Amino acid sequence: MPLKNGIKRKINADRHRNSEQDITDSLSEMEQPDTQDDELTLSDLRSPRAAAVYGIVFTLLSVTIMLLVQELVTVSPADVTKEWLKANSKAASLGLLLVPFNGIAFLWFTGVLRDWLEDRRGHFFSTVFFGSGILFVGMLFVWGAALGALFGTYTAVSEKLMSGDIYYFGFIFMNEVLGDYALRVVGVYMSSVATLWIRADVMPRWLIIITYIVSAGFMVFAGKIPESRFIFPGWVFLVSVNILILNYRRTHSV
Repeated sequence: MPLKNGIKRKINADRHRNSEQDITDSLSEMEQPDTQDDELTLSDLRSPRAAAVYGIVFTLLSVTIMLLVQELVTVSPADVTKEWLKANSKAASLGLLLVPFNGIAFLWFTGVLRDWLEDRRGHFFSTVFFGSGILFVGMLFVWGAALGALFGTYTAVSEKLMSGDIYYFGFIFMNEVLGDYALRVVGVYMSSVATLWIRADVMPRWLIIITYIVSAGFMVFAGKIPESRFIFPGWVFLVSVNILILNYRRTHSV
């Protein structure tokens, strides 16, 4: 009997210790912060801010490039002469230096924005959005390469060319790439991201409506109005400012 009672007391003591350990572990888990949720929240706050910064950089570079080469993209090919090329060669060279950085900034803007929106919903539209962004950057680089080849040809062999037909071809090619194709791709880009905004409910309704209207205008009237090239950088700037405002409000409400 004493042996049996001793075993019972030992069993009860072990149960008591296990119960106390379970309670202690539960309290420890409750006191520890949910670091994973905190990291997700902080990442959710940083991503849109980074997209806004890259968007503003893209806007500034785009406006600078367009101002430098404005006469190049609006001139009639029939008015292009060797004297005209010589007078605009410095502005073209400076604009060409900025084109690669402009494309890189837009890629970062698109990538961060897609990463921010894809976590919510709409994998199909996020793929279309990202793909059209890559296409736009590719066409932007093709446009810059054509412009560089045009002035490079003038610098290298201008005296050996018997006619200016190569210059006419170059400027018509540039206008086709930037005016007809790139702006229509931009229309797809804008309409797909507007659809993502509706599904994720992250942007004001007025900005979504403006985005759909401008994207439809790009797809229908691309190339008809040379000044429309300034509209897309303006839209990116507007989106970036709204992202910063939303990020500021969300940060101060956390």
